[in-house]
Amino acid sequence: MRVLGIDTTGNTLSTAVSEDGILLSEVYINTGKKHSRTLMTAVNNVLADAECEVNDIDVFAVAAGPGSFTGIRIGVAACAAMAHAAGKPAVAVNTLEALIKNAGRFGSIVCAVMDARRGEVYTLAKQGDKVVVPECAVSLHKLLTELLPDERVVFAGDAALNFDEIIRREHPDSVFLPPQFIMQRASSVCEIAYEESLKGNLLFYDGLKPHYLRESQAERLRKERN
Repeated sequence: MRVLGIDTTGNTLSTAVSEDGILLSEVYINTGKKHSRTLMTAVNNVLADAECEVNDIDVFAVAAGPGSFTGIRIGVAACAAMAHAAGKPAVAVNTLEALIKNAGRFGSIVCAVMDARRGEVYTLAKQGDKVVVPECAVSLHKLLTELLPDERVVFAGDAALNFDEIIRREHPDSVFLPPQFIMQRASSVCEIAYEESLKGNLLFYDGLKPHYLRESQAERLRKERN
């Protein structure tokens, strides 16, 4: 089973191809949010590196959020279009789950934190399969002082980079994933999608939906006006 994975939910852009759970190729771009211009070039490159074409892909997978609203829409739309054109199923992967997957099999609590702006982070913390902090948008202060237990925590995500001094001050024993794994990786999207495919958790292309976790500023303003 060949899986094409896409993640455009943050500043980085990543695409990957795996076969039967084994990574064949991955493209990772960390030059800022230019996803609408660079995504399909990255997809073509990762397919070429894997020596396959779009029609050779069995499952199309995308990090559906949370994250950048614009980035999420770009990735979901592209994944849906390719799945539709190829007549193949798709999988929507939670970005926070994929970040935790980057950590591999740490015995410690792994906490994914993404900068949600307005003083908040999108977060999910797990220890193995056990959920320690459910997925939510919350202030970093509350996460560190109230929600996470006072023990060693492994952090992943852009907020771990942006607020590392604050995190280290509140959690002196904290550990940060190395640079090549701390941000979103499409290889983890492929890994989760492969696992979900084996369970039969597949979608038609039109079943792919963005997972925003909270309303956009435009939606909030529209509701306030009404």
